[in-house]
Amino acid sequence: RINVEFVSANPTGPIHIAHIRGAVYGDVLANILEKNGYKVIREYYVNDSGSQITTLGNSLYKRYEQLHGKQIKLVEGEYPGKYLINIAKNISYKDKEKWLSEKKDKRNIYFRNYAVKEILNSIKNDLKDIDINFDKFSFETVIVKGNKILEVINILNKKNLLYEGALKKPKGDNLGDWKPRNQMLFRSSKFNDDSDRPLKKSSGEWTYFANDIAYHYDKITRNFHQLINVWGADHIGYIKRMQSMVDILSNKKFFLDIRICQIIRLLKNGKIVKMSKRDGNFVTLKEVFNQVGKDPLRYYMISTKNETSIDFDINKVIEKNNDNQVFYCQYAFARASSVINKAVKINEFKEFKKQFINFDKYSISKYEREIILKIISWPYILIQSVILKQPHKITNYIE
Repeated sequence: RINVEFVSANPTGPIHIAHIRGAVYGDVLANILEKNGYKVIREYYVNDSGSQITTLGNSLYKRYEQLHGKQIKLVEGEYPGKYLINIAKNISYKDKEKWLSEKKDKRNIYFRNYAVKEILNSIKNDLKDIDINFDKFSFETVIVKGNKILEVINILNKKNLLYEGALKKPKGDNLGDWKPRNQMLFRSSKFNDDSDRPLKKSSGEWTYFANDIAYHYDKITRNFHQLINVWGADHIGYIKRMQSMVDILSNKKFFLDIRICQIIRLLKNGKIVKMSKRDGNFVTLKEVFNQVGKDPLRYYMISTKNETSIDFDINKVIEKNNDNQVFYCQYAFARASSVINKAVKINEFKEFKKQFINFDKYSISKYEREIILKIISWPYILIQSVILKQPHKITNYIE
């Protein structure tokens, strides 16, 4: 039993080009694990609590106010994307002006939850377009309510891995107002991390890291033989502390395998497409899918090693010629299928195994021999791609 957690994009906006590679890599990895006999659970972790989600709810409410004639101003950090206008229209159509006079606390909860639900549904639908479905969605709010973190704290305390202390001033600019403050700290430096890590803020709130630990502890209690996480390159600094924490809580070495997917540069007409999430300017999975289709998108996302950056050139991907690997391989498959379909209609091939004794193996040319050896190496390639968790070996083999 293997748990593969991938995508897990925050439900603050549509799934976009930066998420696609990890999405396809995670799904193909799950497919080849299943092909080799493992029982795989595909899981998506939904970060549906915290300041980002509060900001999302506030941004949606402002769009709702705007629809009812109010002047609004989105401040820095709020979400400017047009997708929130469409969600606000749904609320306005259903509830009219109801929320303009509602109590703030009730209103905030409603808009926050509505935004998460609608955006998560759109993420699910966009992923279905490229044949990606999940067995389980785990929600941060449910993990927090279940008090898993208290179980984790108890385990860590028994192992003497927690203490109250203040961290050193972090390196960086604009830290003039920084003050040392006592926090609950995890002895992460004992496990090759560059410093100890806070689990609780001075305000008494749990940190993001603490909630993430609780979620991984929840996965541990579900009796998997291995956990695999697929992360983006921006999470590299997070690997050591999370792996060490999972080793401690599971009493197993190397129980959590973290796979990193490097960044994608999107090219169109020979130019890099510049994106800024803060400005609401990013290319969504839906937009790319509408231009190139499912098969080229999936193929190209695993055509190179996941730790290598890739350029995704839309113009090249949609070409239907021999320079396009997807088109070329699909064409080769169609030709090979045609040969097989015609062959089985020829008497000599109908019961080939029974007639093998009459077959003259010396009639095979050296070129045919090379092809036969390539074909029978397929099971080895498949097993190797699973052991190394490198699906790109399959596209290399096909080519």
